[in-house]
Amino acid sequence: MSEPESLFGSNEKAGAKPPALGLMDQFVGLFTEPIETFKKLQASPAWVGALVVLILTSLVVAGVWGFKVDVDAMLRPSFEANPKMTQEQMDQAISFMAKFFPYIAIVQTLFIIPIVVFFMALLYWLIGKGTAEAERPSYVHALSASVVPSLVMLPHSLLILVMAFLRSVGGLTPEKLAPSSVGFFVTVANPKLHALLYALDPFTIGSLVLGYFAFRHTLRLKTGGALACTALAVLFSLGFRILGAK
Repeated sequence: MSEPESLFGSNEKAGAKPPALGLMDQFVGLFTEPIETFKKLQASPAWVGALVVLILTSLVVAGVWGFKVDVDAMLRPSFEANPKMTQEQMDQAISFMAKFFPYIAIVQTLFIIPIVVFFMALLYWLIGKGTAEAERPSYVHALSASVVPSLVMLPHSLLILVMAFLRSVGGLTPEKLAPSSVGFFVTVANPKLHALLYALDPFTIGSLVLGYFAFRHTLRLKTGGALACTALAVLFSLGFRILGAK
């Protein structure tokens, strides 16, 4: 009796693990066939390459922005909102930060991104233990679902770099430089509402939608579990930023 053909081709043994998607296949798949891409990641999780690219891209953005940003214009409004700080204390703090700010931005990026990725993956994995449709996902699956959807933000990072070179940065944070959000074109007095308008960006929204697909098809969670993970992603990526806007 002949050996049954596997899902991934007749040359593989039945039940053998299919080859992991390459980084370029992951990136292209997000735009062309996202659901199939996440199903393939369920069969063979992959996350290291995507994480390295995201860190390197973020380091470049942080470096370019950090050397061009007006630290005084960026920090003074938040300092002035603190009634306990005197004018002299503000000037001293801003002067100190201005000297080291580009390096601080780079170091923060280098550490914060992997910490956030591993922490969020842990939360997704814990939710998956109780809401998986069949077999419980592994932590590696959770890492794949946490990192790969973020590759859709690479064009957004490129837009930020182009704008940082073409115009004065002033006191704007990186996400406010990209001309792809509603907040870039519409200015309102309420800082929290303005932060929300900056969040209305097709790349940001796309990464969250892709995250939902990853939770459904890479972690294989039930709809409720996938929605819970997506809500966490919204809270950590946008909620705190909007609530903390001043």
